[in-house]
Amino acid sequence: MKNVRYSEAGFTLVELTVTLVAFAIIAISFMGLFTSLVKSTVVARKQAVATTLATSQMEYLKSLPYDNLAVTGGSIYATTTIPPTKTQTINGVKYTITTSINYVDDAYDGCANYGSVAQAQQLCRNYPAPTGSPNPDLNPQDYKIAHVTVTDTSNTKLAQVDTQISSSVAETASNTGALFVSVIDNNGNKIAGATVNVVNTTITPNANVSDSTDVNGTAIFYGLPPDSGTDYVITASKSGYSTLSTISASGTLQPTYPSQKILSQQSSYSTLTLKQQGAPSVVIEAVTTSGTPLANLKVYAKGGYKKYVATTDTSYYFDNVSPSDTRPTTDVNGNATIQNLVPGSYYFCGDAGATSCSVSGTTYYLAAAVPYGGTTAFSPIDIPTYDSSSPPTTTFDFNGTAFLQKVRLILTTSSTYPRVTGLTPSNVSRTGGTLSSFPFALTGANLPCSSSPASCSTTVKFVQGTSTYTASCTGTTSTKINCTVNMTGAVEGNTQMIVTVGSNTLTMPGGSLLGGIIVTP
Repeated sequence: MKNVRYSEAGFTLVELTVTLVAFAIIAISFMGLFTSLVKSTVVARKQAVATTLATSQMEYLKSLPYDNLAVTGGSIYATTTIPPTKTQTINGVKYTITTSINYVDDAYDGCANYGSVAQAQQLCRNYPAPTGSPNPDLNPQDYKIAHVTVTDTSNTKLAQVDTQISSSVAETASNTGALFVSVIDNNGNKIAGATVNVVNTTITPNANVSDSTDVNGTAIFYGLPPDSGTDYVITASKSGYSTLSTISASGTLQPTYPSQKILSQQSSYSTLTLKQQGAPSVVIEAVTTSGTPLANLKVYAKGGYKKYVATTDTSYYFDNVSPSDTRPTTDVNGNATIQNLVPGSYYFCGDAGATSCSVSGTTYYLAAAVPYGGTTAFSPIDIPTYDSSSPPTTTFDFNGTAFLQKVRLILTTSSTYPRVTGLTPSNVSRTGGTLSSFPFALTGANLPCSSSPASCSTTVKFVQGTSTYTASCTGTTSTKINCTVNMTGAVEGNTQMIVTVGSNTLTMPGGSLLGGIIVTP
């Protein structure tokens, strides 16, 4: 008899597992493909709706009178404007329709008076102008460009439509003017993407137009009504930078950044300088002449952009007493802070250190303002620029916040106490050949002296480690003395200045504070 062995049918556990994994991979792949197709379909539907909305908005614009083709807050001045944005919800999806309209100067009939060939190449389309065309073109607003975009709630651009729109009549002579605004940084580099706002409240209707600077740092405003007064106020701003507005003249004082007049068929030009800035600006440390913290002190500060070009005028854009009193008050430890200062030079307690620093109505005189950072001792105190892409390596912590500068204000209630507002120069090089006879000027108040060093009533000394260097000074006023000091043997670093007048001695803080001559390599 033969033994017959039958083979076993079915899958082993390993085979079953592999099969299930393979099916899972295939299923997941199909699911991903299905999801992708669904998403693509949804996006395609949204794009189709958005294109219809954009086209519909453009057709609406074409139906408007040419003079009404201007958006509210845009770069074109008009008596009637349209909203720059509107929303519409379709099938549960919210769409935002954004419209912008700008003038174009085309070279076919000449270019405006741009002031330079380089600027004309940048701003006059199809430059150069054909031979025989007007030079300059007195009506450079040749036609308008309308730009419509549609986005969803996630700000995804779904559709975009552009078109050029011309007036239905031939170009005629214009009775309006143009304004060209350039925005640069404090190194002279052009700033693109800055917002420029132009306002004139003396005309009817009021002008209030805005535009962003192009890659050349320029914003152009055509078709502005003439105004022979300097009534067009220009404001430039950009995130991470300071904000600057133009001002008018004050009597004979001419502004550093003047507001503009607009004349018929002429162009006006303005250049504004913005500076990169950080919000936490300066920590104030107020102490008496004996070093005791001074609480409840209202601190007057001014600086930043200078209002007028005259060197004799000391008005600044930032002034926390005028036009309104926003002076900070020191805490129990004598500390206060000021935020959002434009980079530049700042003065405390007025020009002579005798104004608007007070405790409960009692005037405190600034004997000296000594910075913790920078390269210059005493006033003015420098607030540095701040570049978020390359933050400064030296900052000053206060309550967990890094500030760009810190200053110690030494104050007194005595109006006759010696006061120091400036030391010029405040740096001497060890290798410069002047260490043995370094000349400097000390400015301030209550610094009596004479034409003879031997009879000068003000004594000035510099201390570095165990070494003391006494200066020889002369002067005919109590606000400035000229001195010479032999600092042979001084090493690189800061010195501590001590000023004595009679029984009053003003001792500057030592250490890292810049309260004396700074010895450089």
